[in-house]
Amino acid sequence: MDILLSSQGILGTLSDKNGRADLPNRGYQQDGQPPLYFSNPDLWWAAGYHMPRLGQGGFREALEGVWAATTGGPSKGVELKKTVVGKPYQCTYEFAEKQLIRNRSRIFHAENLGPLRRVYMVGDNPESDIRGANSYRSKHGSEWYSILVRTGVYSGGEPAWTPKTIVDNVKKAVEWGLKSSKWS
Repeated sequence: MDILLSSQGILGTLSDKNGRADLPNRGYQQDGQPPLYFSNPDLWWAAGYHMPRLGQGGFREALEGVWAATTGGPSKGVELKKTVVGKPYQCTYEFAEKQLIRNRSRIFHAENLGPLRRVYMVGDNPESDIRGANSYRSKHGSEWYSILVRTGVYSGGEPAWTPKTIVDNVKKAVEWGLKSSKWS
């Protein structure tokens, strides 16, 4: 908050533009503050603890709440200007697809192998992994198949975003992908 409200991003300062109705966004984030980026929107993530934990999406939600309480938020015409990347956003899947195409060219020592026909997205979070794979529209014509694993955030029940299939773990996901692709 100190940096977002500062003048020129300098800690210990406060922008005199903050709160001015004659400026865009009521002057907030209009005085040379650095841009704000979030690299992962996941509210939940899983690790060694037996239950999912709040992820960076939880921090973003908290910061947006403090921002709104401090500035008046959307009800006063003030938005927290930010860029969120990561799953489920299109740019993340575009980047992943470009990397897959590039790596395939390197492995097979050929430049023009044509589009990837099918890509399997294996993930444990319906809200980010599965949503992203289901929503992604490839500029290269690749079909994206979502595979939800029960080894992380998802532990059962009806997922928020319906995957192509649900399997117990990554090994089972790979086996499903190979079978679905008719690989021996």
